[in-house]
Amino acid sequence: MSADLRYHKASNTYIARRRSYFEDDVTIDGNFIAGAASSFWQDLTVKGTLKLGKNSSVKGRIKADDIVIGPGCEIKGDVEAYNDLKLFDRVNVEGSAIAGGTISIRPGCSINFAKASTTLELIGQVHIKEIESGTKVIVRGE
Repeated sequence: MSADLRYHKASNTYIARRRSYFEDDVTIDGNFIAGAASSFWQDLTVKGTLKLGKNSSVKGRIKADDIVIGPGCEIKGDVEAYNDLKLFDRVNVEGSAIAGGTISIRPGCSINFAKASTTLELIGQVHIKEIESGTKVIVRGE
């Protein structure tokens, strides 16, 4: 692990610098902010809120309470948020995107499969191969 992790005690948040890379599975007990262009070579599990910086990549799967994935990120595995999931512009998820609450997807995103317990919000041009039947979908222009 080449990451220089910092910890902010008041908010129970771990922060990784830009261009950090993690070779093994990462499990964080608290909130986690990954700097831009960070690389995770295995799974990423966060017991709290995950904010993944722009142009980051995760080769495994992601699990967290709430997830915000910045623009231009590449996710090889599945993304599972126990609450809400937000995908910013041009995020590519090769696996599934599943949320116990709302999924919000911005323009240019590509996802294999999506399932939201509450609402799936599609903003602008989005590519999703399959949506779980019974999922409430809202489509908006940019």
